[in-house]
Amino acid sequence: MRLGPLELGGRSVVGSITVRRYRCTRCTAVHVVVPRGVLPRLRYGAVAIALALALWSVEGLPASAVRTHVSPFRVVGHDARRGWRSLRRWARGSPWAGTAKVIAARTAKETAAGLVQHLGGHATGTGPLTALACAGALVA
Repeated sequence: MRLGPLELGGRSVVGSITVRRYRCTRCTAVHVVVPRGVLPRLRYGAVAIALALALWSVEGLPASAVRTHVSPFRVVGHDARRGWRSLRRWARGSPWAGTAKVIAARTAKETAAGLVQHLGGHATGTGPLTALACAGALVA
C-alpha cells in the first residue's frame, strides 16, 4: 500500500502497488522490484514524504496543515489535529540511504530543511525547491 500524492500537485490517495519477484537461476536469491518512489518499510511514497518535509521546513506550514495537504485520511484523532509526528520521524531517520551522515542539525525542522535541499540537488532543471525535492526524491 502506498499513501499520499503520487506526483507534485496530485491528490492524496490510498493506492496499491504491484511488486514483482524474480528468482536468480544461479544462486536462487529472490529479487524484489517495485515502482520508483516506493521506499522500504514505509507506507508513504517518496514524493509524499519529500513534499511533506518541504512544506513543513522550507515553506513554513504548520504540521497539522501539512498533514491535511499530504495525508489521504481526513478523519484524525485529537492528538493528530495539533501536528504530525511522522514529520520529525522522517527528518531524523531519513528514508534515503546515506543522507543521515550528510545532514546534521540541531532541530528536526533544520534537519528536514537540509534533507529537502539534498533531495533538490538530485533533480534536473530549475524551479521551486519544493518541486525539485519531489523530483529528486524519485531518483535519490
